[in-house]
Amino acid sequence: MNFAKYSAFLMLTLATLNLFGQITITNSDMPVSGDTIRYSSASALNLGSLWMKKGGSQSWDFSKLTPTASGLYEYQSALKTKYAFYFFGQTGLLTADTLGGGPLTFTNVYTFYSNSKSVYKAEGIGYTTSGIPLAANYKDEDEIYQFPLEYNDSDVTAFDFQFSIPGQNAFSFKQSGKRTNVVDAWGSITTPFGIYKDVIRVRTFVDEVDTIISIFGKTPIARKQLSFKWLSNEEHIPVLEIQGQLDNQGRFTPVTILYRDSFRGLNTGGSGGNQPNFVADFKVNKVKGEVGKDTFKFTNLTKPFAATAQWQFNPVNGAQFVNGTSQTSINPEVIFTQAGTYTVKLTSGGGPNSDDTTYNDLIFVGWGVGTEKIQNNQIGVNPNPVKNELTITSLQANISINNIRCYSFSGQEIKIQTMAVKEGFLVNTSDWAQGIYFLKIGNQINRIIKE
Repeated sequence: MNFAKYSAFLMLTLATLNLFGQITITNSDMPVSGDTIRYSSASALNLGSLWMKKGGSQSWDFSKLTPTASGLYEYQSALKTKYAFYFFGQTGLLTADTLGGGPLTFTNVYTFYSNSKSVYKAEGIGYTTSGIPLAANYKDEDEIYQFPLEYNDSDVTAFDFQFSIPGQNAFSFKQSGKRTNVVDAWGSITTPFGIYKDVIRVRTFVDEVDTIISIFGKTPIARKQLSFKWLSNEEHIPVLEIQGQLDNQGRFTPVTILYRDSFRGLNTGGSGGNQPNFVADFKVNKVKGEVGKDTFKFTNLTKPFAATAQWQFNPVNGAQFVNGTSQTSINPEVIFTQAGTYTVKLTSGGGPNSDDTTYNDLIFVGWGVGTEKIQNNQIGVNPNPVKNELTITSLQANISINNIRCYSFSGQEIKIQTMAVKEGFLVNTSDWAQGIYFLKIGNQINRIIKE
């Protein structure tokens, strides 16, 4: 063979080998209306770190993953949902049957996506409250992928989402941040579902701040999430995805694995409204403490494991995460900067499968409470609940009217009218609004319910 021809042939062969596996992802590889795609989730425990290696011609083997739950993504045209009036031409995915609770309960929550030759992005959500279908749109859409998507591509986009319920100003929610995509590897992958010879891997870092806005003020929550997604021309969802969190030192902890799968007969979660395969529960090291002083350590007891966590406190102000923990930590640590009784809710699970549990009035925080009892037999406060008049009896000799203080549920001190009587003192409660109050009598805290 002529040397020049051989050199050309060799270069062409090497170029061909170099291109093998370096596929291009376009908008035709995204979900479309009518897609029903099954997936499973698996524990990320003992996953190791070898899979994180980047570069070309990789071979990833996840065939030994054990599925813990499965589900079904059902993509629908906006015209087939309650929210056709708000979204035209978009594709909706049911992301939650029910969110929130009490007066802030939302049902049939859909996320709506648009797909063009240049970008696949989330444009808003549809939700129903009090039987009325409503919608909230992104001020700056969240661009999930930009096309064409190939090895070594990268992009950085911003997103801004604000949610509020028309006709009320007691609660709203803001989410803003940046999404960074880097296609850092290509090769082949094996999962429990099958073998894909040509995939690319997208490393996605989302740096966002979620802000809960209420009558008590603003509560910002920083979230740094990292995920790795293996994309193929053969599927409309990632062949496999590993989701996790970054700590303050930038260390990545994988917590959830999702992958394309077939029906397995497991309990399901996510879209479709089936019951999750998790039972959320937790414990705390103490249920009573002093404002700004005591640290409450929460232990997540979710079964079979706690891959993700979302902690909520009611009232929303006053809870401050400490020692490097956050609202999404598996086992957070909290101090309280406002006095009151706190209800704690944990939503925990793995990926789209989760469960929640709530302990009402679990934690009491007061001034100088320490480990003392909220109620004791030395001082009587009756009746409780109260309507117009409260009687304080069996007072210790060194306690006077000046030792009696009253605080609202939010921790604000309020003036009270007291009168000394033979039995002790009378407190006029006729002008109190309905709710929960705290009487501090010396070192004793009494929780009072005003009807």
